[in-house]
Amino acid sequence: MLFVTARFLHLPGIEDQVASIAGQLIGHYDWHNIPYVLTITCTTVAIVYCVPAVAWLVGADVKPLVPHLFAGGSCVIMLTAFITSGLWRQTEPYLPDAFEWNVSQVIFWGYIALAIAGVGIISLGLILGNLPEFTGPIRVMMILIASSASTAVAFAVHIVLRVFVIKAAPNLFPEAYVRNGSLIAVALTTLVTVQLLAAFCVPLLVRLWMRIQYFQMLWDRHEEWGRSRQLEHRNVFEHLQIPQTRLECWRAARTPVIARRMLFEMSTI
Repeated sequence: MLFVTARFLHLPGIEDQVASIAGQLIGHYDWHNIPYVLTITCTTVAIVYCVPAVAWLVGADVKPLVPHLFAGGSCVIMLTAFITSGLWRQTEPYLPDAFEWNVSQVIFWGYIALAIAGVGIISLGLILGNLPEFTGPIRVMMILIASSASTAVAFAVHIVLRVFVIKAAPNLFPEAYVRNGSLIAVALTTLVTVQLLAAFCVPLLVRLWMRIQYFQMLWDRHEEWGRSRQLEHRNVFEHLQIPQTRLECWRAARTPVIARRMLFEMSTI
């Protein structure tokens, strides 16, 4: 949700509305670049939460309070650094272009890059260290998360290059890279979002495929199941109604329980 929010905040129409609402809420000062800082804050905090998620997936012990403290601390550090840096005083088409060598801006950009790179590297270490133990769809999900962690590290490197290195050595990189820095950042963060959503969809697709199989089993054999109840059985689930329509079969296929009970009844004829 944080990743998707970050992407929506960067859309032109929504960006203008957020800037207008922020200006009204904050007061008589003219505050600028609010949508950008909210976008980068949401992105950073979302990436921070990837570490406990990955740790939980690989079976590591996760203290529930730690990620919340880290996320909250990240918000405080980034927003405080943004306010004290003066980046809110005038509109910037691309905020890294306004970078100056002062403490607040160094903390702002440095913390973002370090937090994202640290999270990506830790997540990669957790996954690669445990990947041989997983097979099937879980392995696919882990690979997708590892790819998103690699993209996050690339995004952190891009921040360092685009903010610090280009400021120190403006002629070091091709003009095309400097000119398209914003598009590259958007592409990398969008790619992270897509990769994580794809990983999230893996177990959902597996469950959907299993439900389709159970549905097909119930629908193909529900009449046979009904006929089997007219015979003498050793075991019958008398309270269990046999689904008769496709919709009833689909609802019954939500879990494997009814399909397994059908097979059990029919196996005891």
